[in-house]
Formats: sequence, structure tokens, C-alpha cells
Amino acid sequence: MELSGFKKYFANTSWLMAEKIFRIAVALSVGIYVARYLGPERFGVLSYAMSVVVLFSALSSLGLNGILVRELVNFPKKRDEFLGTAFILKLAGSGLVLILLSITLYFMGDDRQSNLMIFIIAAGLIFQSFNVIRFYFEA
Repeated sequence: MELSGFKKYFANTSWLMAEKIFRIAVALSVGIYVARYLGPERFGVLSYAMSVVVLFSALSSLGLNGILVRELVNFPKKRDEFLGTAFILKLAGSGLVLILLSITLYFMGDDRQSNLMIFIIAAGLIFQSFNVIRFYFEA
């Protein structure tokens, strides 16, 4: 590998690492602030809602993350086709998760406030469809 190629690789990797470190630091800071603001009981309800959503969130990505990066590296000319298809599939997966979540919550019989909080958090899964752009940069 030539030096300029190494510099490019190192620069791209550095930006990706810096972004992940920044995201972790912000999430930790916000988590601490929210926990102190809500108190133990309300933070517990929030944690419960987030846990339920996380259980279902694996279905929304449909395992596309690693496959998409690999295919973008192997077939760079089909980039637009891969990204568009992955976006649609992730959007459909998020819709499927919302439907499954509503059916599950109907049978769980939790209180209305918890169910509403779960749906608000789960609605954020729809926006994860836009993460396909990140996979282009990772490739």
C-alpha cells in the first residue's frame, strides 16, 4: 500500500472513530442528565420502554448492515441500487416492527402511559432507515 493510500485510509478511519467516541460521550452525558432529571421511578419506566423497543429493533435492520458494506466494497458501480434497496428494506422492516410491537403490547396489557412511551421510542426506528448513508462511508 502506498503512503498516500495509507494516509487516506488513516484519515477516514480516524473520522469514523472520532464520531463513535463523540456519540458515546454525548449518549453517556445525556443518559446521566435524564436519569437525574426523571428520578428512579420515571427513569425505570423509560428504561422499560427502551428495553421493549430494543428487543424488537433487531428485526428492523433485517441483518443488512454487514451485507450492505460488503456488497458496496465488492460492487461499487451498483452503489445507488444497493443503497436504495437497503433503504426500502429497512423502512419496511421498521414498519413490520411497529406492527409486531402493537400486537405484542395489545396482549401484554401494560398501562397506557408505558405503551405510549414505547410507541414514541419505536417510531424512531423509522429514521434508522437513513443510516444506509453511513454504510456508504464505512465501505
